[in-house]
Amino acid sequence: MEEREDLILQPVPLSERIGWKAPLFNVLGTNIAISALMVGSTLITGLTLKDLIWVSIVGNLILMAILIIQGNIGSREGVNTYVIAKGAFGEIGGTWIISLILGITSFGWFGIQAGVAGLSIKQIFPNINLTLTVIIIGILMVVVAAYGFNTMALFNYIAIPPLIVLIVWALIKAIDQGGGMSPVLDYTPENPMTMIKGIDIVVGLIIVGAVISPDYLRYTRGMKDVVIVGFIAVALVTFFQQVAAGIMSVNALTTDITEVLKSLGFNWVAFVVLILAAWSTNLANAYSGGLALKNIFPNVKRIYLTLIAGSVGIILAAFNIINAFQGFLSFLSMTVSAIAGVIWVEYYIIQKKKLVIRKGIHWLAIFAWIGGVVAAYLSSKWGFGIAPINSIIVAGLLYLALEKAFDNKVLSN
Repeated sequence: MEEREDLILQPVPLSERIGWKAPLFNVLGTNIAISALMVGSTLITGLTLKDLIWVSIVGNLILMAILIIQGNIGSREGVNTYVIAKGAFGEIGGTWIISLILGITSFGWFGIQAGVAGLSIKQIFPNINLTLTVIIIGILMVVVAAYGFNTMALFNYIAIPPLIVLIVWALIKAIDQGGGMSPVLDYTPENPMTMIKGIDIVVGLIIVGAVISPDYLRYTRGMKDVVIVGFIAVALVTFFQQVAAGIMSVNALTTDITEVLKSLGFNWVAFVVLILAAWSTNLANAYSGGLALKNIFPNVKRIYLTLIAGSVGIILAAFNIINAFQGFLSFLSMTVSAIAGVIWVEYYIIQKKKLVIRKGIHWLAIFAWIGGVVAAYLSSKWGFGIAPINSIIVAGLLYLALEKAFDNKVLSN
C-alpha cells in the first residue's frame, strides 16, 4: 500500500499515528546491517571482550539518547527530518542545503549497499554477472522503498526475525567451535585501541540513522513510543549484534563478516539472510532520500523521486563508479551530527518546543553548522574525543551564542 502523499510534507494527524511497532521495525531495518556486524568484528581487533562490551554499552546509550531527543521532535510535530530542518535553517536553507546533503548521502549509501548485496549474491553463485545482479537487486530494493512507510514495515516484519536468528545461530556456533567461552574471555588483542576510539566507532556507525529518525518516529503516538523504539532498536539489538560479531570474530583473520560466516561453515542460507540485511538497510536509505528530494521538489510525487534517485544510485553501483565517491559520502556523513546540534537548540531552547519555520536562509544556523562540521573533522583528524558528539556540542553552543549575541536581529534573508 502506497504511503499517502499528503503526509510527506504535512504533519501526521494524531488519528493516523500507529504507535511504536511499525516505526521500531523500520528503525531495526536500518540498524541490523552488515556494517553493524563489521563494527563488532572491528572492535574486537583492538579490545578485550570486557572492554568491547563496555564500549558498546556506552556508545549505544549515546546513540539511543540522540535518537530519542531527535525523534521526540518528529513525534511531537508529526513531520520528517527535512521539514524540521526548515525551523532552524530557514525554508531555503533547510531545503537546498540540509535536504540536499541528506538526500545525496542517503542515495549514495543506497548505491554502496546495493553493491554489497550484489557481492553477497556472487558468494552464492560465483559465475553470475555482478553488474546485472546489482541492477536487479537494486531495482527490487528501490521499488519496495518507493511504496513507503507501511510497505517497508511489512518487509521488515518478514526480514528482521531471520536476521536475529542468524546472529544467535552464528554466535552459538562460534562459541562451540572455539572451545567455549574461555578462549574468548582470555583473548587479548595484539594492537589495542583506546575505549574512546571504540566509542567513536560505535557512535559514528548509525549517527545518521539517529538524526533522520523523525522520518519514522513521526508516526508514533508520543515520547513513550520513541523511548521504546530507541531502547529496543539501539540499546538492546544493536548492542547485541556488535558483541555477538566480536565473539564470532575472535578466531577469524578478517573483520569482513561474510568471511567470518564462511569460516564458521555457514552455507548459502547465511548469505541469503545477509542479502536481506543489506535490503532492509537500503529501504531506509532510499525512503529517507526520497523524503529529502520531496522537500526540494514538492510538486513531484515522492514515489517517482525515490525511483529516479534510486536508479542513479543503482547505475553508479552497477558500474562501480560509486566507490570513487566513498570518501565524499563519508565526509557528508560527518556533517550530519552538527545538524542535530543546531536543530535541538532551535527547537528545545529558542522556540520552547515549538516548530517555527523561518523564511529564507538562516545564516546563524548555517555558520553554527559549519563550526560543528569543522569540530567533527578536527576531532577525527586529531583523535580527540568522540567526533559526532563534539560536533553536536560545538554546533549547538555556537548557534546558541550567535542567537544570543545578535539577539534574533539577524535571522534570515
